[in-house]
Amino acid sequence: MAERILTSGKSLLFLIVLGLCLLALLAGPYLVAFDPGLINLSRRFAAPFTDGHWLGADQLGRDVAARLLAGLYRSLGTALAATAIAFCIGTALGLLAARSTSLLGAFMRQLTSFTQSFPVFVLAVSVIAIVGSNGFWSVVLTLGLATWPVFARVAYAEGRSLLKREYVLAAEMMQMGTARLLLRHVLPGLVPSLSVLVVFHFADMIIAESALSFLGIGAPLGAPSWGGMLNESRAYMLVAPWMLLAPAGAIILLVVSAHLFGQKLREATA
Repeated sequence: MAERILTSGKSLLFLIVLGLCLLALLAGPYLVAFDPGLINLSRRFAAPFTDGHWLGADQLGRDVAARLLAGLYRSLGTALAATAIAFCIGTALGLLAARSTSLLGAFMRQLTSFTQSFPVFVLAVSVIAIVGSNGFWSVVLTLGLATWPVFARVAYAEGRSLLKREYVLAAEMMQMGTARLLLRHVLPGLVPSLSVLVVFHFADMIIAESALSFLGIGAPLGAPSWGGMLNESRAYMLVAPWMLLAPAGAIILLVVSAHLFGQKLREATA
């Protein structure tokens, strides 16, 4: 199965994009000589490949490539951290709800349904607007705590099925503890479904972080972010289209490649 995934064109695209992202994270500071926050009005709207600006400069003379790289740190970090939080909380609560037949299980199922009844993006915007956007972790925690029901539903539905398997029932008859039973015998059976969900969720978090930054409630004011760059570029699309094309192209490439990889992974694990 792993060979089929790695040799497909969809997976290859994602791996190439992921490799480029890692290369940019590791070697980016050596490739881009400009400070992403450095203002130089003499280079305002400098075209790409002018005076060392590979992707041009924005309305304040800031290097677009440097800001794109700084935004990559934020977007990847937010998406990975929010996905990890949602995965851990959702999987744990889903498995506990699947295992429990008492009032606790019913309460967890109702909590999942109640949380998922709200539109995720609207909920995230509301929470950040109330508590304030105080930096990286406020966005990460908001997105992670707003999206855990997605993992909880999958863990609950498939966990209920796995708990009825013979090998799980045999382990239960041997008086195996709940935590060990779920971690050793049930959770491995959820890996195919959850791995696909993680990839799609990661792509959704890239979009969510960019959308929040576009609205001005994600990244702090002035901090480089892909959504913030898109927002700033709206007024200068005809004068400096590279201000729009650079962050939009990065978001599209990363999200599309992640979705293609998720589709291939789902086909391979079906």
